[in-house]
Amino acid sequence: MNTNSVARQRPRRHDGRGAAELAVFAATEQLLRESSLKDVTVARIISRAQLSRANFYHYFASKYDVVAAMVARLLEDLDASEGPIHAKLGLTHRSAMEVDLRHTIDIWSEHSALICAVIEHIHVVPQLAAAWKLMLDRFVSALVEEITHERATGAAPDGAAAEMIATVLVCGYERSFYVGARPYDTRLPDPESAVDSIIHVTLSAVYGELLGGDRRPGRRKSRSSRRHTPATPPAQRPPASPGGGGDSATATTILEGTRALLAEQSMDQLSVAKILEYAKISRATFYFYFENKDDVFLALFRAIADNIVARFMRLTTIDRTDPDQVESVVIHGLDLDPADFGVLRNAIYEWSHRPGLREAYLATIDRIIGIVEATIDSDRAAGLAVAGPPAPQLAAVLVWTIERSIAGSLAGEAHVQDTHAVAALLADIMVTTIYGR
Repeated sequence: MNTNSVARQRPRRHDGRGAAELAVFAATEQLLRESSLKDVTVARIISRAQLSRANFYHYFASKYDVVAAMVARLLEDLDASEGPIHAKLGLTHRSAMEVDLRHTIDIWSEHSALICAVIEHIHVVPQLAAAWKLMLDRFVSALVEEITHERATGAAPDGAAAEMIATVLVCGYERSFYVGARPYDTRLPDPESAVDSIIHVTLSAVYGELLGGDRRPGRRKSRSSRRHTPATPPAQRPPASPGGGGDSATATTILEGTRALLAEQSMDQLSVAKILEYAKISRATFYFYFENKDDVFLALFRAIADNIVARFMRLTTIDRTDPDQVESVVIHGLDLDPADFGVLRNAIYEWSHRPGLREAYLATIDRIIGIVEATIDSDRAAGLAVAGPPAPQLAAVLVWTIERSIAGSLAGEAHVQDTHAVAALLADIMVTTIYGR
């Protein structure tokens, strides 16, 4: 019998402290700094760690088992250091919270290659999703405890569920760190550049105001608890022009068929053959309009993205002396057509892996951040917005928090399943963060 096959099925329970385990961890982290997780193999780990295959499989079943164990060990390090938040939030404890968040960012930065690899694979590797969920749940639980305590003492106003607020904030922490660790946003050149804005947004979300501002919890509660009526779904959008020109009705059939298929499956599961069958067209017809399935997907995404950006552009034309108008624009901007959920969900899952999509995705986020940044700068100059972290970093953290929270909602993550409620909370947090009311 092959002993390796037995080891793969029944790896020994590891504690992460043995010499062989530590060698595997170190080798894997080195490799992740040099290449993607996709390109890291057990053979490369074994070679770098200078271990035998039998020794490796005595402890681990796969490379994903190694990475999950490394995340568990990282979580233990955070627990041992009393992070992520161990002091009350508020005016007299701001410094303590800042120390905690900076300490967490320092630990994450030390292992940025590992964390980025996990974040990039949580939608395709359940084992990594489970490991990372434990990490995020640790942050959410800590924030829920703080929010509940501050509300009970009257220091913070009532509003949205503490669990939803905490989850949205942790989404912002994760995405801001990830973007800072990758060269994806020039406004966040490194994770540290996001910390001041993260603290600013956190205080606004928890207290419904900025420290030192005019506290009006009654107004905050009224706005946060207001029932949001979804806008009428947008009219059918014209498809992006396919490269082959010709009959737009046929192109629309291909696009709408692909959109329908993506409601039920991932991009990896999708194929040109499935599109042909669904749209009832020939292969020659398909290739007259599109080069491949990614080309179709990109056309779908760009149409949705342009619509979202156009909605956020309304921030530049409304009366921003009325915070409710700003909030309404943000809510409407996030009032997504359910028929687009499949495309958006796949875009969120895939943008870091597909170069063409990544370029379009980051360009869309950059346009929205630019709108928010210009709004902050203009309204600070006019005396409407309060002082705070630099507008580029604050706008980036706000928009990436929105992006990651909506991603979590589309994925059905705990506490953020209600997309409309999440959109209302995000709008409220943005208004409070920028305007202090």
